[in-house]
Amino acid sequence: MAGMTMSTWIRGARLKTLPLAVAPVIIGTALSWKGVFVYSQGGDVLHEPCPFFGGQRDLGETKLGSLVGACHHSVSWFILVAVLCGCVALFLQIAANFANDYSDGVRGTDEGRGADMEPGRSSAGTLSTRDPSRGPARLVASGVNPGTVLAAAGISALIACLCGLAVCALTGYWWFILVGFACLVAGWCYVGGKHPYGYHYLGEVFVFVFFGLVATCGTMFALTGTVSLSGIWGGCAAGFVAMAVLCVNNLRDIESDRNHGKHTWMTALGRSKGAVLAIALLTMAPAMAILFFLVLCRSVLVAEGVPAMSIVSIAAILIMCAIHAAAIVAIAKERYGTALPLCSLGSLVLAVTFVMSSMLM
Repeated sequence: MAGMTMSTWIRGARLKTLPLAVAPVIIGTALSWKGVFVYSQGGDVLHEPCPFFGGQRDLGETKLGSLVGACHHSVSWFILVAVLCGCVALFLQIAANFANDYSDGVRGTDEGRGADMEPGRSSAGTLSTRDPSRGPARLVASGVNPGTVLAAAGISALIACLCGLAVCALTGYWWFILVGFACLVAGWCYVGGKHPYGYHYLGEVFVFVFFGLVATCGTMFALTGTVSLSGIWGGCAAGFVAMAVLCVNNLRDIESDRNHGKHTWMTALGRSKGAVLAIALLTMAPAMAILFFLVLCRSVLVAEGVPAMSIVSIAAILIMCAIHAAAIVAIAKERYGTALPLCSLGSLVLAVTFVMSSMLM
């Protein structure tokens, strides 16, 4: 049956975009570690004792019950919650990718993006009209049954929901279910439904919110019971990279999007101004990471001198800048197929930079 091989589903999951889901979780985890195990922040009177790993404080050690029931003494609890948050983000991203493939496929927006199963022929057996400049092939456009693709989206969303419920059980924050529901709705309504917001200039905004602030700050709150200014800062940096990836993707598809009535920031700005915006976003993200490092490094230098970790952080910053610079050059030369994986890789290196810098806190 056409389209049922493992490579087909790997292609549909769009592996190159998955670092965008994991990076903000890494940032949120890194910025939470010392706050939990060194500064002892996190937990409140509404936060139930950790049901699996214990870690509840002695009531006699607290003041006004501010730390009652926190699980933060357990390293295993912290790691498990962080991994589960990563799984939630990862499988939500995969679900969104399959859902987008389904919705754009049945709308015809992905027309011309079928995978050639034989030279000169599409997976449906008709003459191939695929345009390589349109980007990688899509499942529905390649002849895979739309219902099967939609089922794959549902299974991925179910896995994300199960991981999310585990986070709720481990933290006691059952209102996270509402956050998860909002993420599911946002993933589907991006290009799905009667009025997809991705067709009405809102895709970039929602990507910034959910792939930046929600993922980073949500992870931090799950681990600490609070969100710090550094978490918001890191979430914005991750969100800018995610926006840049969407901008590059829409720059590549700008003509097709216009033909199918898909209104994005790129169709409004045009190719030249859109490229400037994508480059600006890819410049702002590493600049924020560098500023974060400099602020922390200055405070540490005053107190302790030059720590070894600052050298490692500088190395991570240099690698981050090199990858983002390569992506910027690719965008300027309209090599979007090269720019997209570089941007995704840049998001991971951005996260590593925040991890290294957080060690200075």
